[in-house]
Amino acid sequence: MRYFIPAWYNNGNWWEDKTAPFYSRRLVKEFDDAISLMNMHVKSKEDFKLLILNYYPDLRLFLHTHDLYETNYWSLFDDIQGFTHKTPQPIDYSELNWPDGTEFIYSPYLIRAVTSESTYSNIYFNPYGYMIWIEDFEQQQRTKRYIFDDRGFLSTILFFDENGTAMTQEFMTSDGDTILTLHLINGSVTVSDKYKQRFNQQHYESMETLLTEKVESYEAMHMKQSDNIIIAADTRHNQMLSQIFKSYALCFSIFKNRNLPLTNEQLKTIEQSSYWLVDMLDNEETLKNYKNEHHLDTHIMRITPFDTEVLPNISSQLYETYIGLWVDGLDEARLKQAFSQIVSYMQQEDQLRLVLLTEKEKSKLPTWLSEQVQAINDQHNSLGVDPDGAELLLAEEEDYVEIIQVKYVPFESDLIEAISTLRIIVDLNNEPDLFLQICSISAGLPQINMRTTDYVNHEVNGLVLNSVEDINQGLDYFLSHLKHWNYSYAYSIKLVDTFASKNIIQRLNQWFEGEINET
Repeated sequence: MRYFIPAWYNNGNWWEDKTAPFYSRRLVKEFDDAISLMNMHVKSKEDFKLLILNYYPDLRLFLHTHDLYETNYWSLFDDIQGFTHKTPQPIDYSELNWPDGTEFIYSPYLIRAVTSESTYSNIYFNPYGYMIWIEDFEQQQRTKRYIFDDRGFLSTILFFDENGTAMTQEFMTSDGDTILTLHLINGSVTVSDKYKQRFNQQHYESMETLLTEKVESYEAMHMKQSDNIIIAADTRHNQMLSQIFKSYALCFSIFKNRNLPLTNEQLKTIEQSSYWLVDMLDNEETLKNYKNEHHLDTHIMRITPFDTEVLPNISSQLYETYIGLWVDGLDEARLKQAFSQIVSYMQQEDQLRLVLLTEKEKSKLPTWLSEQVQAINDQHNSLGVDPDGAELLLAEEEDYVEIIQVKYVPFESDLIEAISTLRIIVDLNNEPDLFLQICSISAGLPQINMRTTDYVNHEVNGLVLNSVEDINQGLDYFLSHLKHWNYSYAYSIKLVDTFASKNIIQRLNQWFEGEINET
């Protein structure tokens, strides 16, 4: 059996709940290497099991979001609390046992249940409309928070003191009993008398100690030495898992969005493993240097954690020609030079357009860039000398034309949608964005980069520049010669099969079976 242990954690203690009301959720990518690799296994009909070690009341909805709802999984906290696998079931707040005379007040963010002159409860929901919390207030002071599981269970209760500080958290069973009490001030855990026979101790110094005991118990009862275990590298759990599974051939997956910068302190926590799976050239080089310096015999393989599939590209159906420029990660000097080069190139033809792609909000872009984009667009839409006023009348009927657009692409789906209209993509980072490269292959887009990668063949499906000053020649190579663009498109579509999920999983299987070496 192949096991996956992800790192779907918040910024606090790794095992804590990261559920939050819909309006307070941070705009960060949840999609990672574990999600992608498991999806590849699903597509390839390869068996695997997911081990969830953190407290995750809305796990089913998260898995559904990422097409993993049918995944075979074991949840550590489900095991503790005695919850079973059930279909998510929303709770109707109005059917709860509210005091007589309760009045519900509705707002765009929450529902307030006013229960008396001095008490009320706030009801919070997630993006799917499921109730996640009820918080009780007395004299404007929060006293309790009830946390609900997406299967319709009351999962835990947080208790606050008179200053609003969270003091204890009680974990409930499916019958509504308290099984664990977490003392939040010192981090210790107490097991209720009724359930103490299910644990080795009744008092634990930390939640991590208790969880380690439960993972060790699961390993002893259900796992075999021949099993593969792929762990999402995260310093908060690396050492614990390395110790628990020290007799297994462990594989740690290093992922850019989670593990950069890759420091020696991080690498020290994954030394006790047989395999390192890595996504980027730079990270691979760092791992190789660390391995050699510390005389390790760890096997290293670099594969893309993202698989390819044919994506739509309608650029040939559009009158305008859209050039995509990935702006994230570029230092100011290189960004200024690239922007200036492309803007000068656009002056050759009226139908050329530039799309600036970024995962950052527009307000966080460099001020000079925003100002130049606005100035260039304003200039394009400005009216010339018009003594008869004809152009003014005509302009009133026309929309403002943005020859330079800024597209905010915080999530994978946003980027996939954005590139569907592009004719070419420019990424001048020292390490091109991996997901962008895979999307470009899938959409048949030629790519202009500053570095050779596995995904671009020079003068075939892209160009590797010697200098930023060569951008215009690269653009001209594909935009002024239809033959080059068509050949790039055809070659990229062939690459889709090379980086398809079935081939990536085959390589992974061969690697674990020892049929290929590092070379």
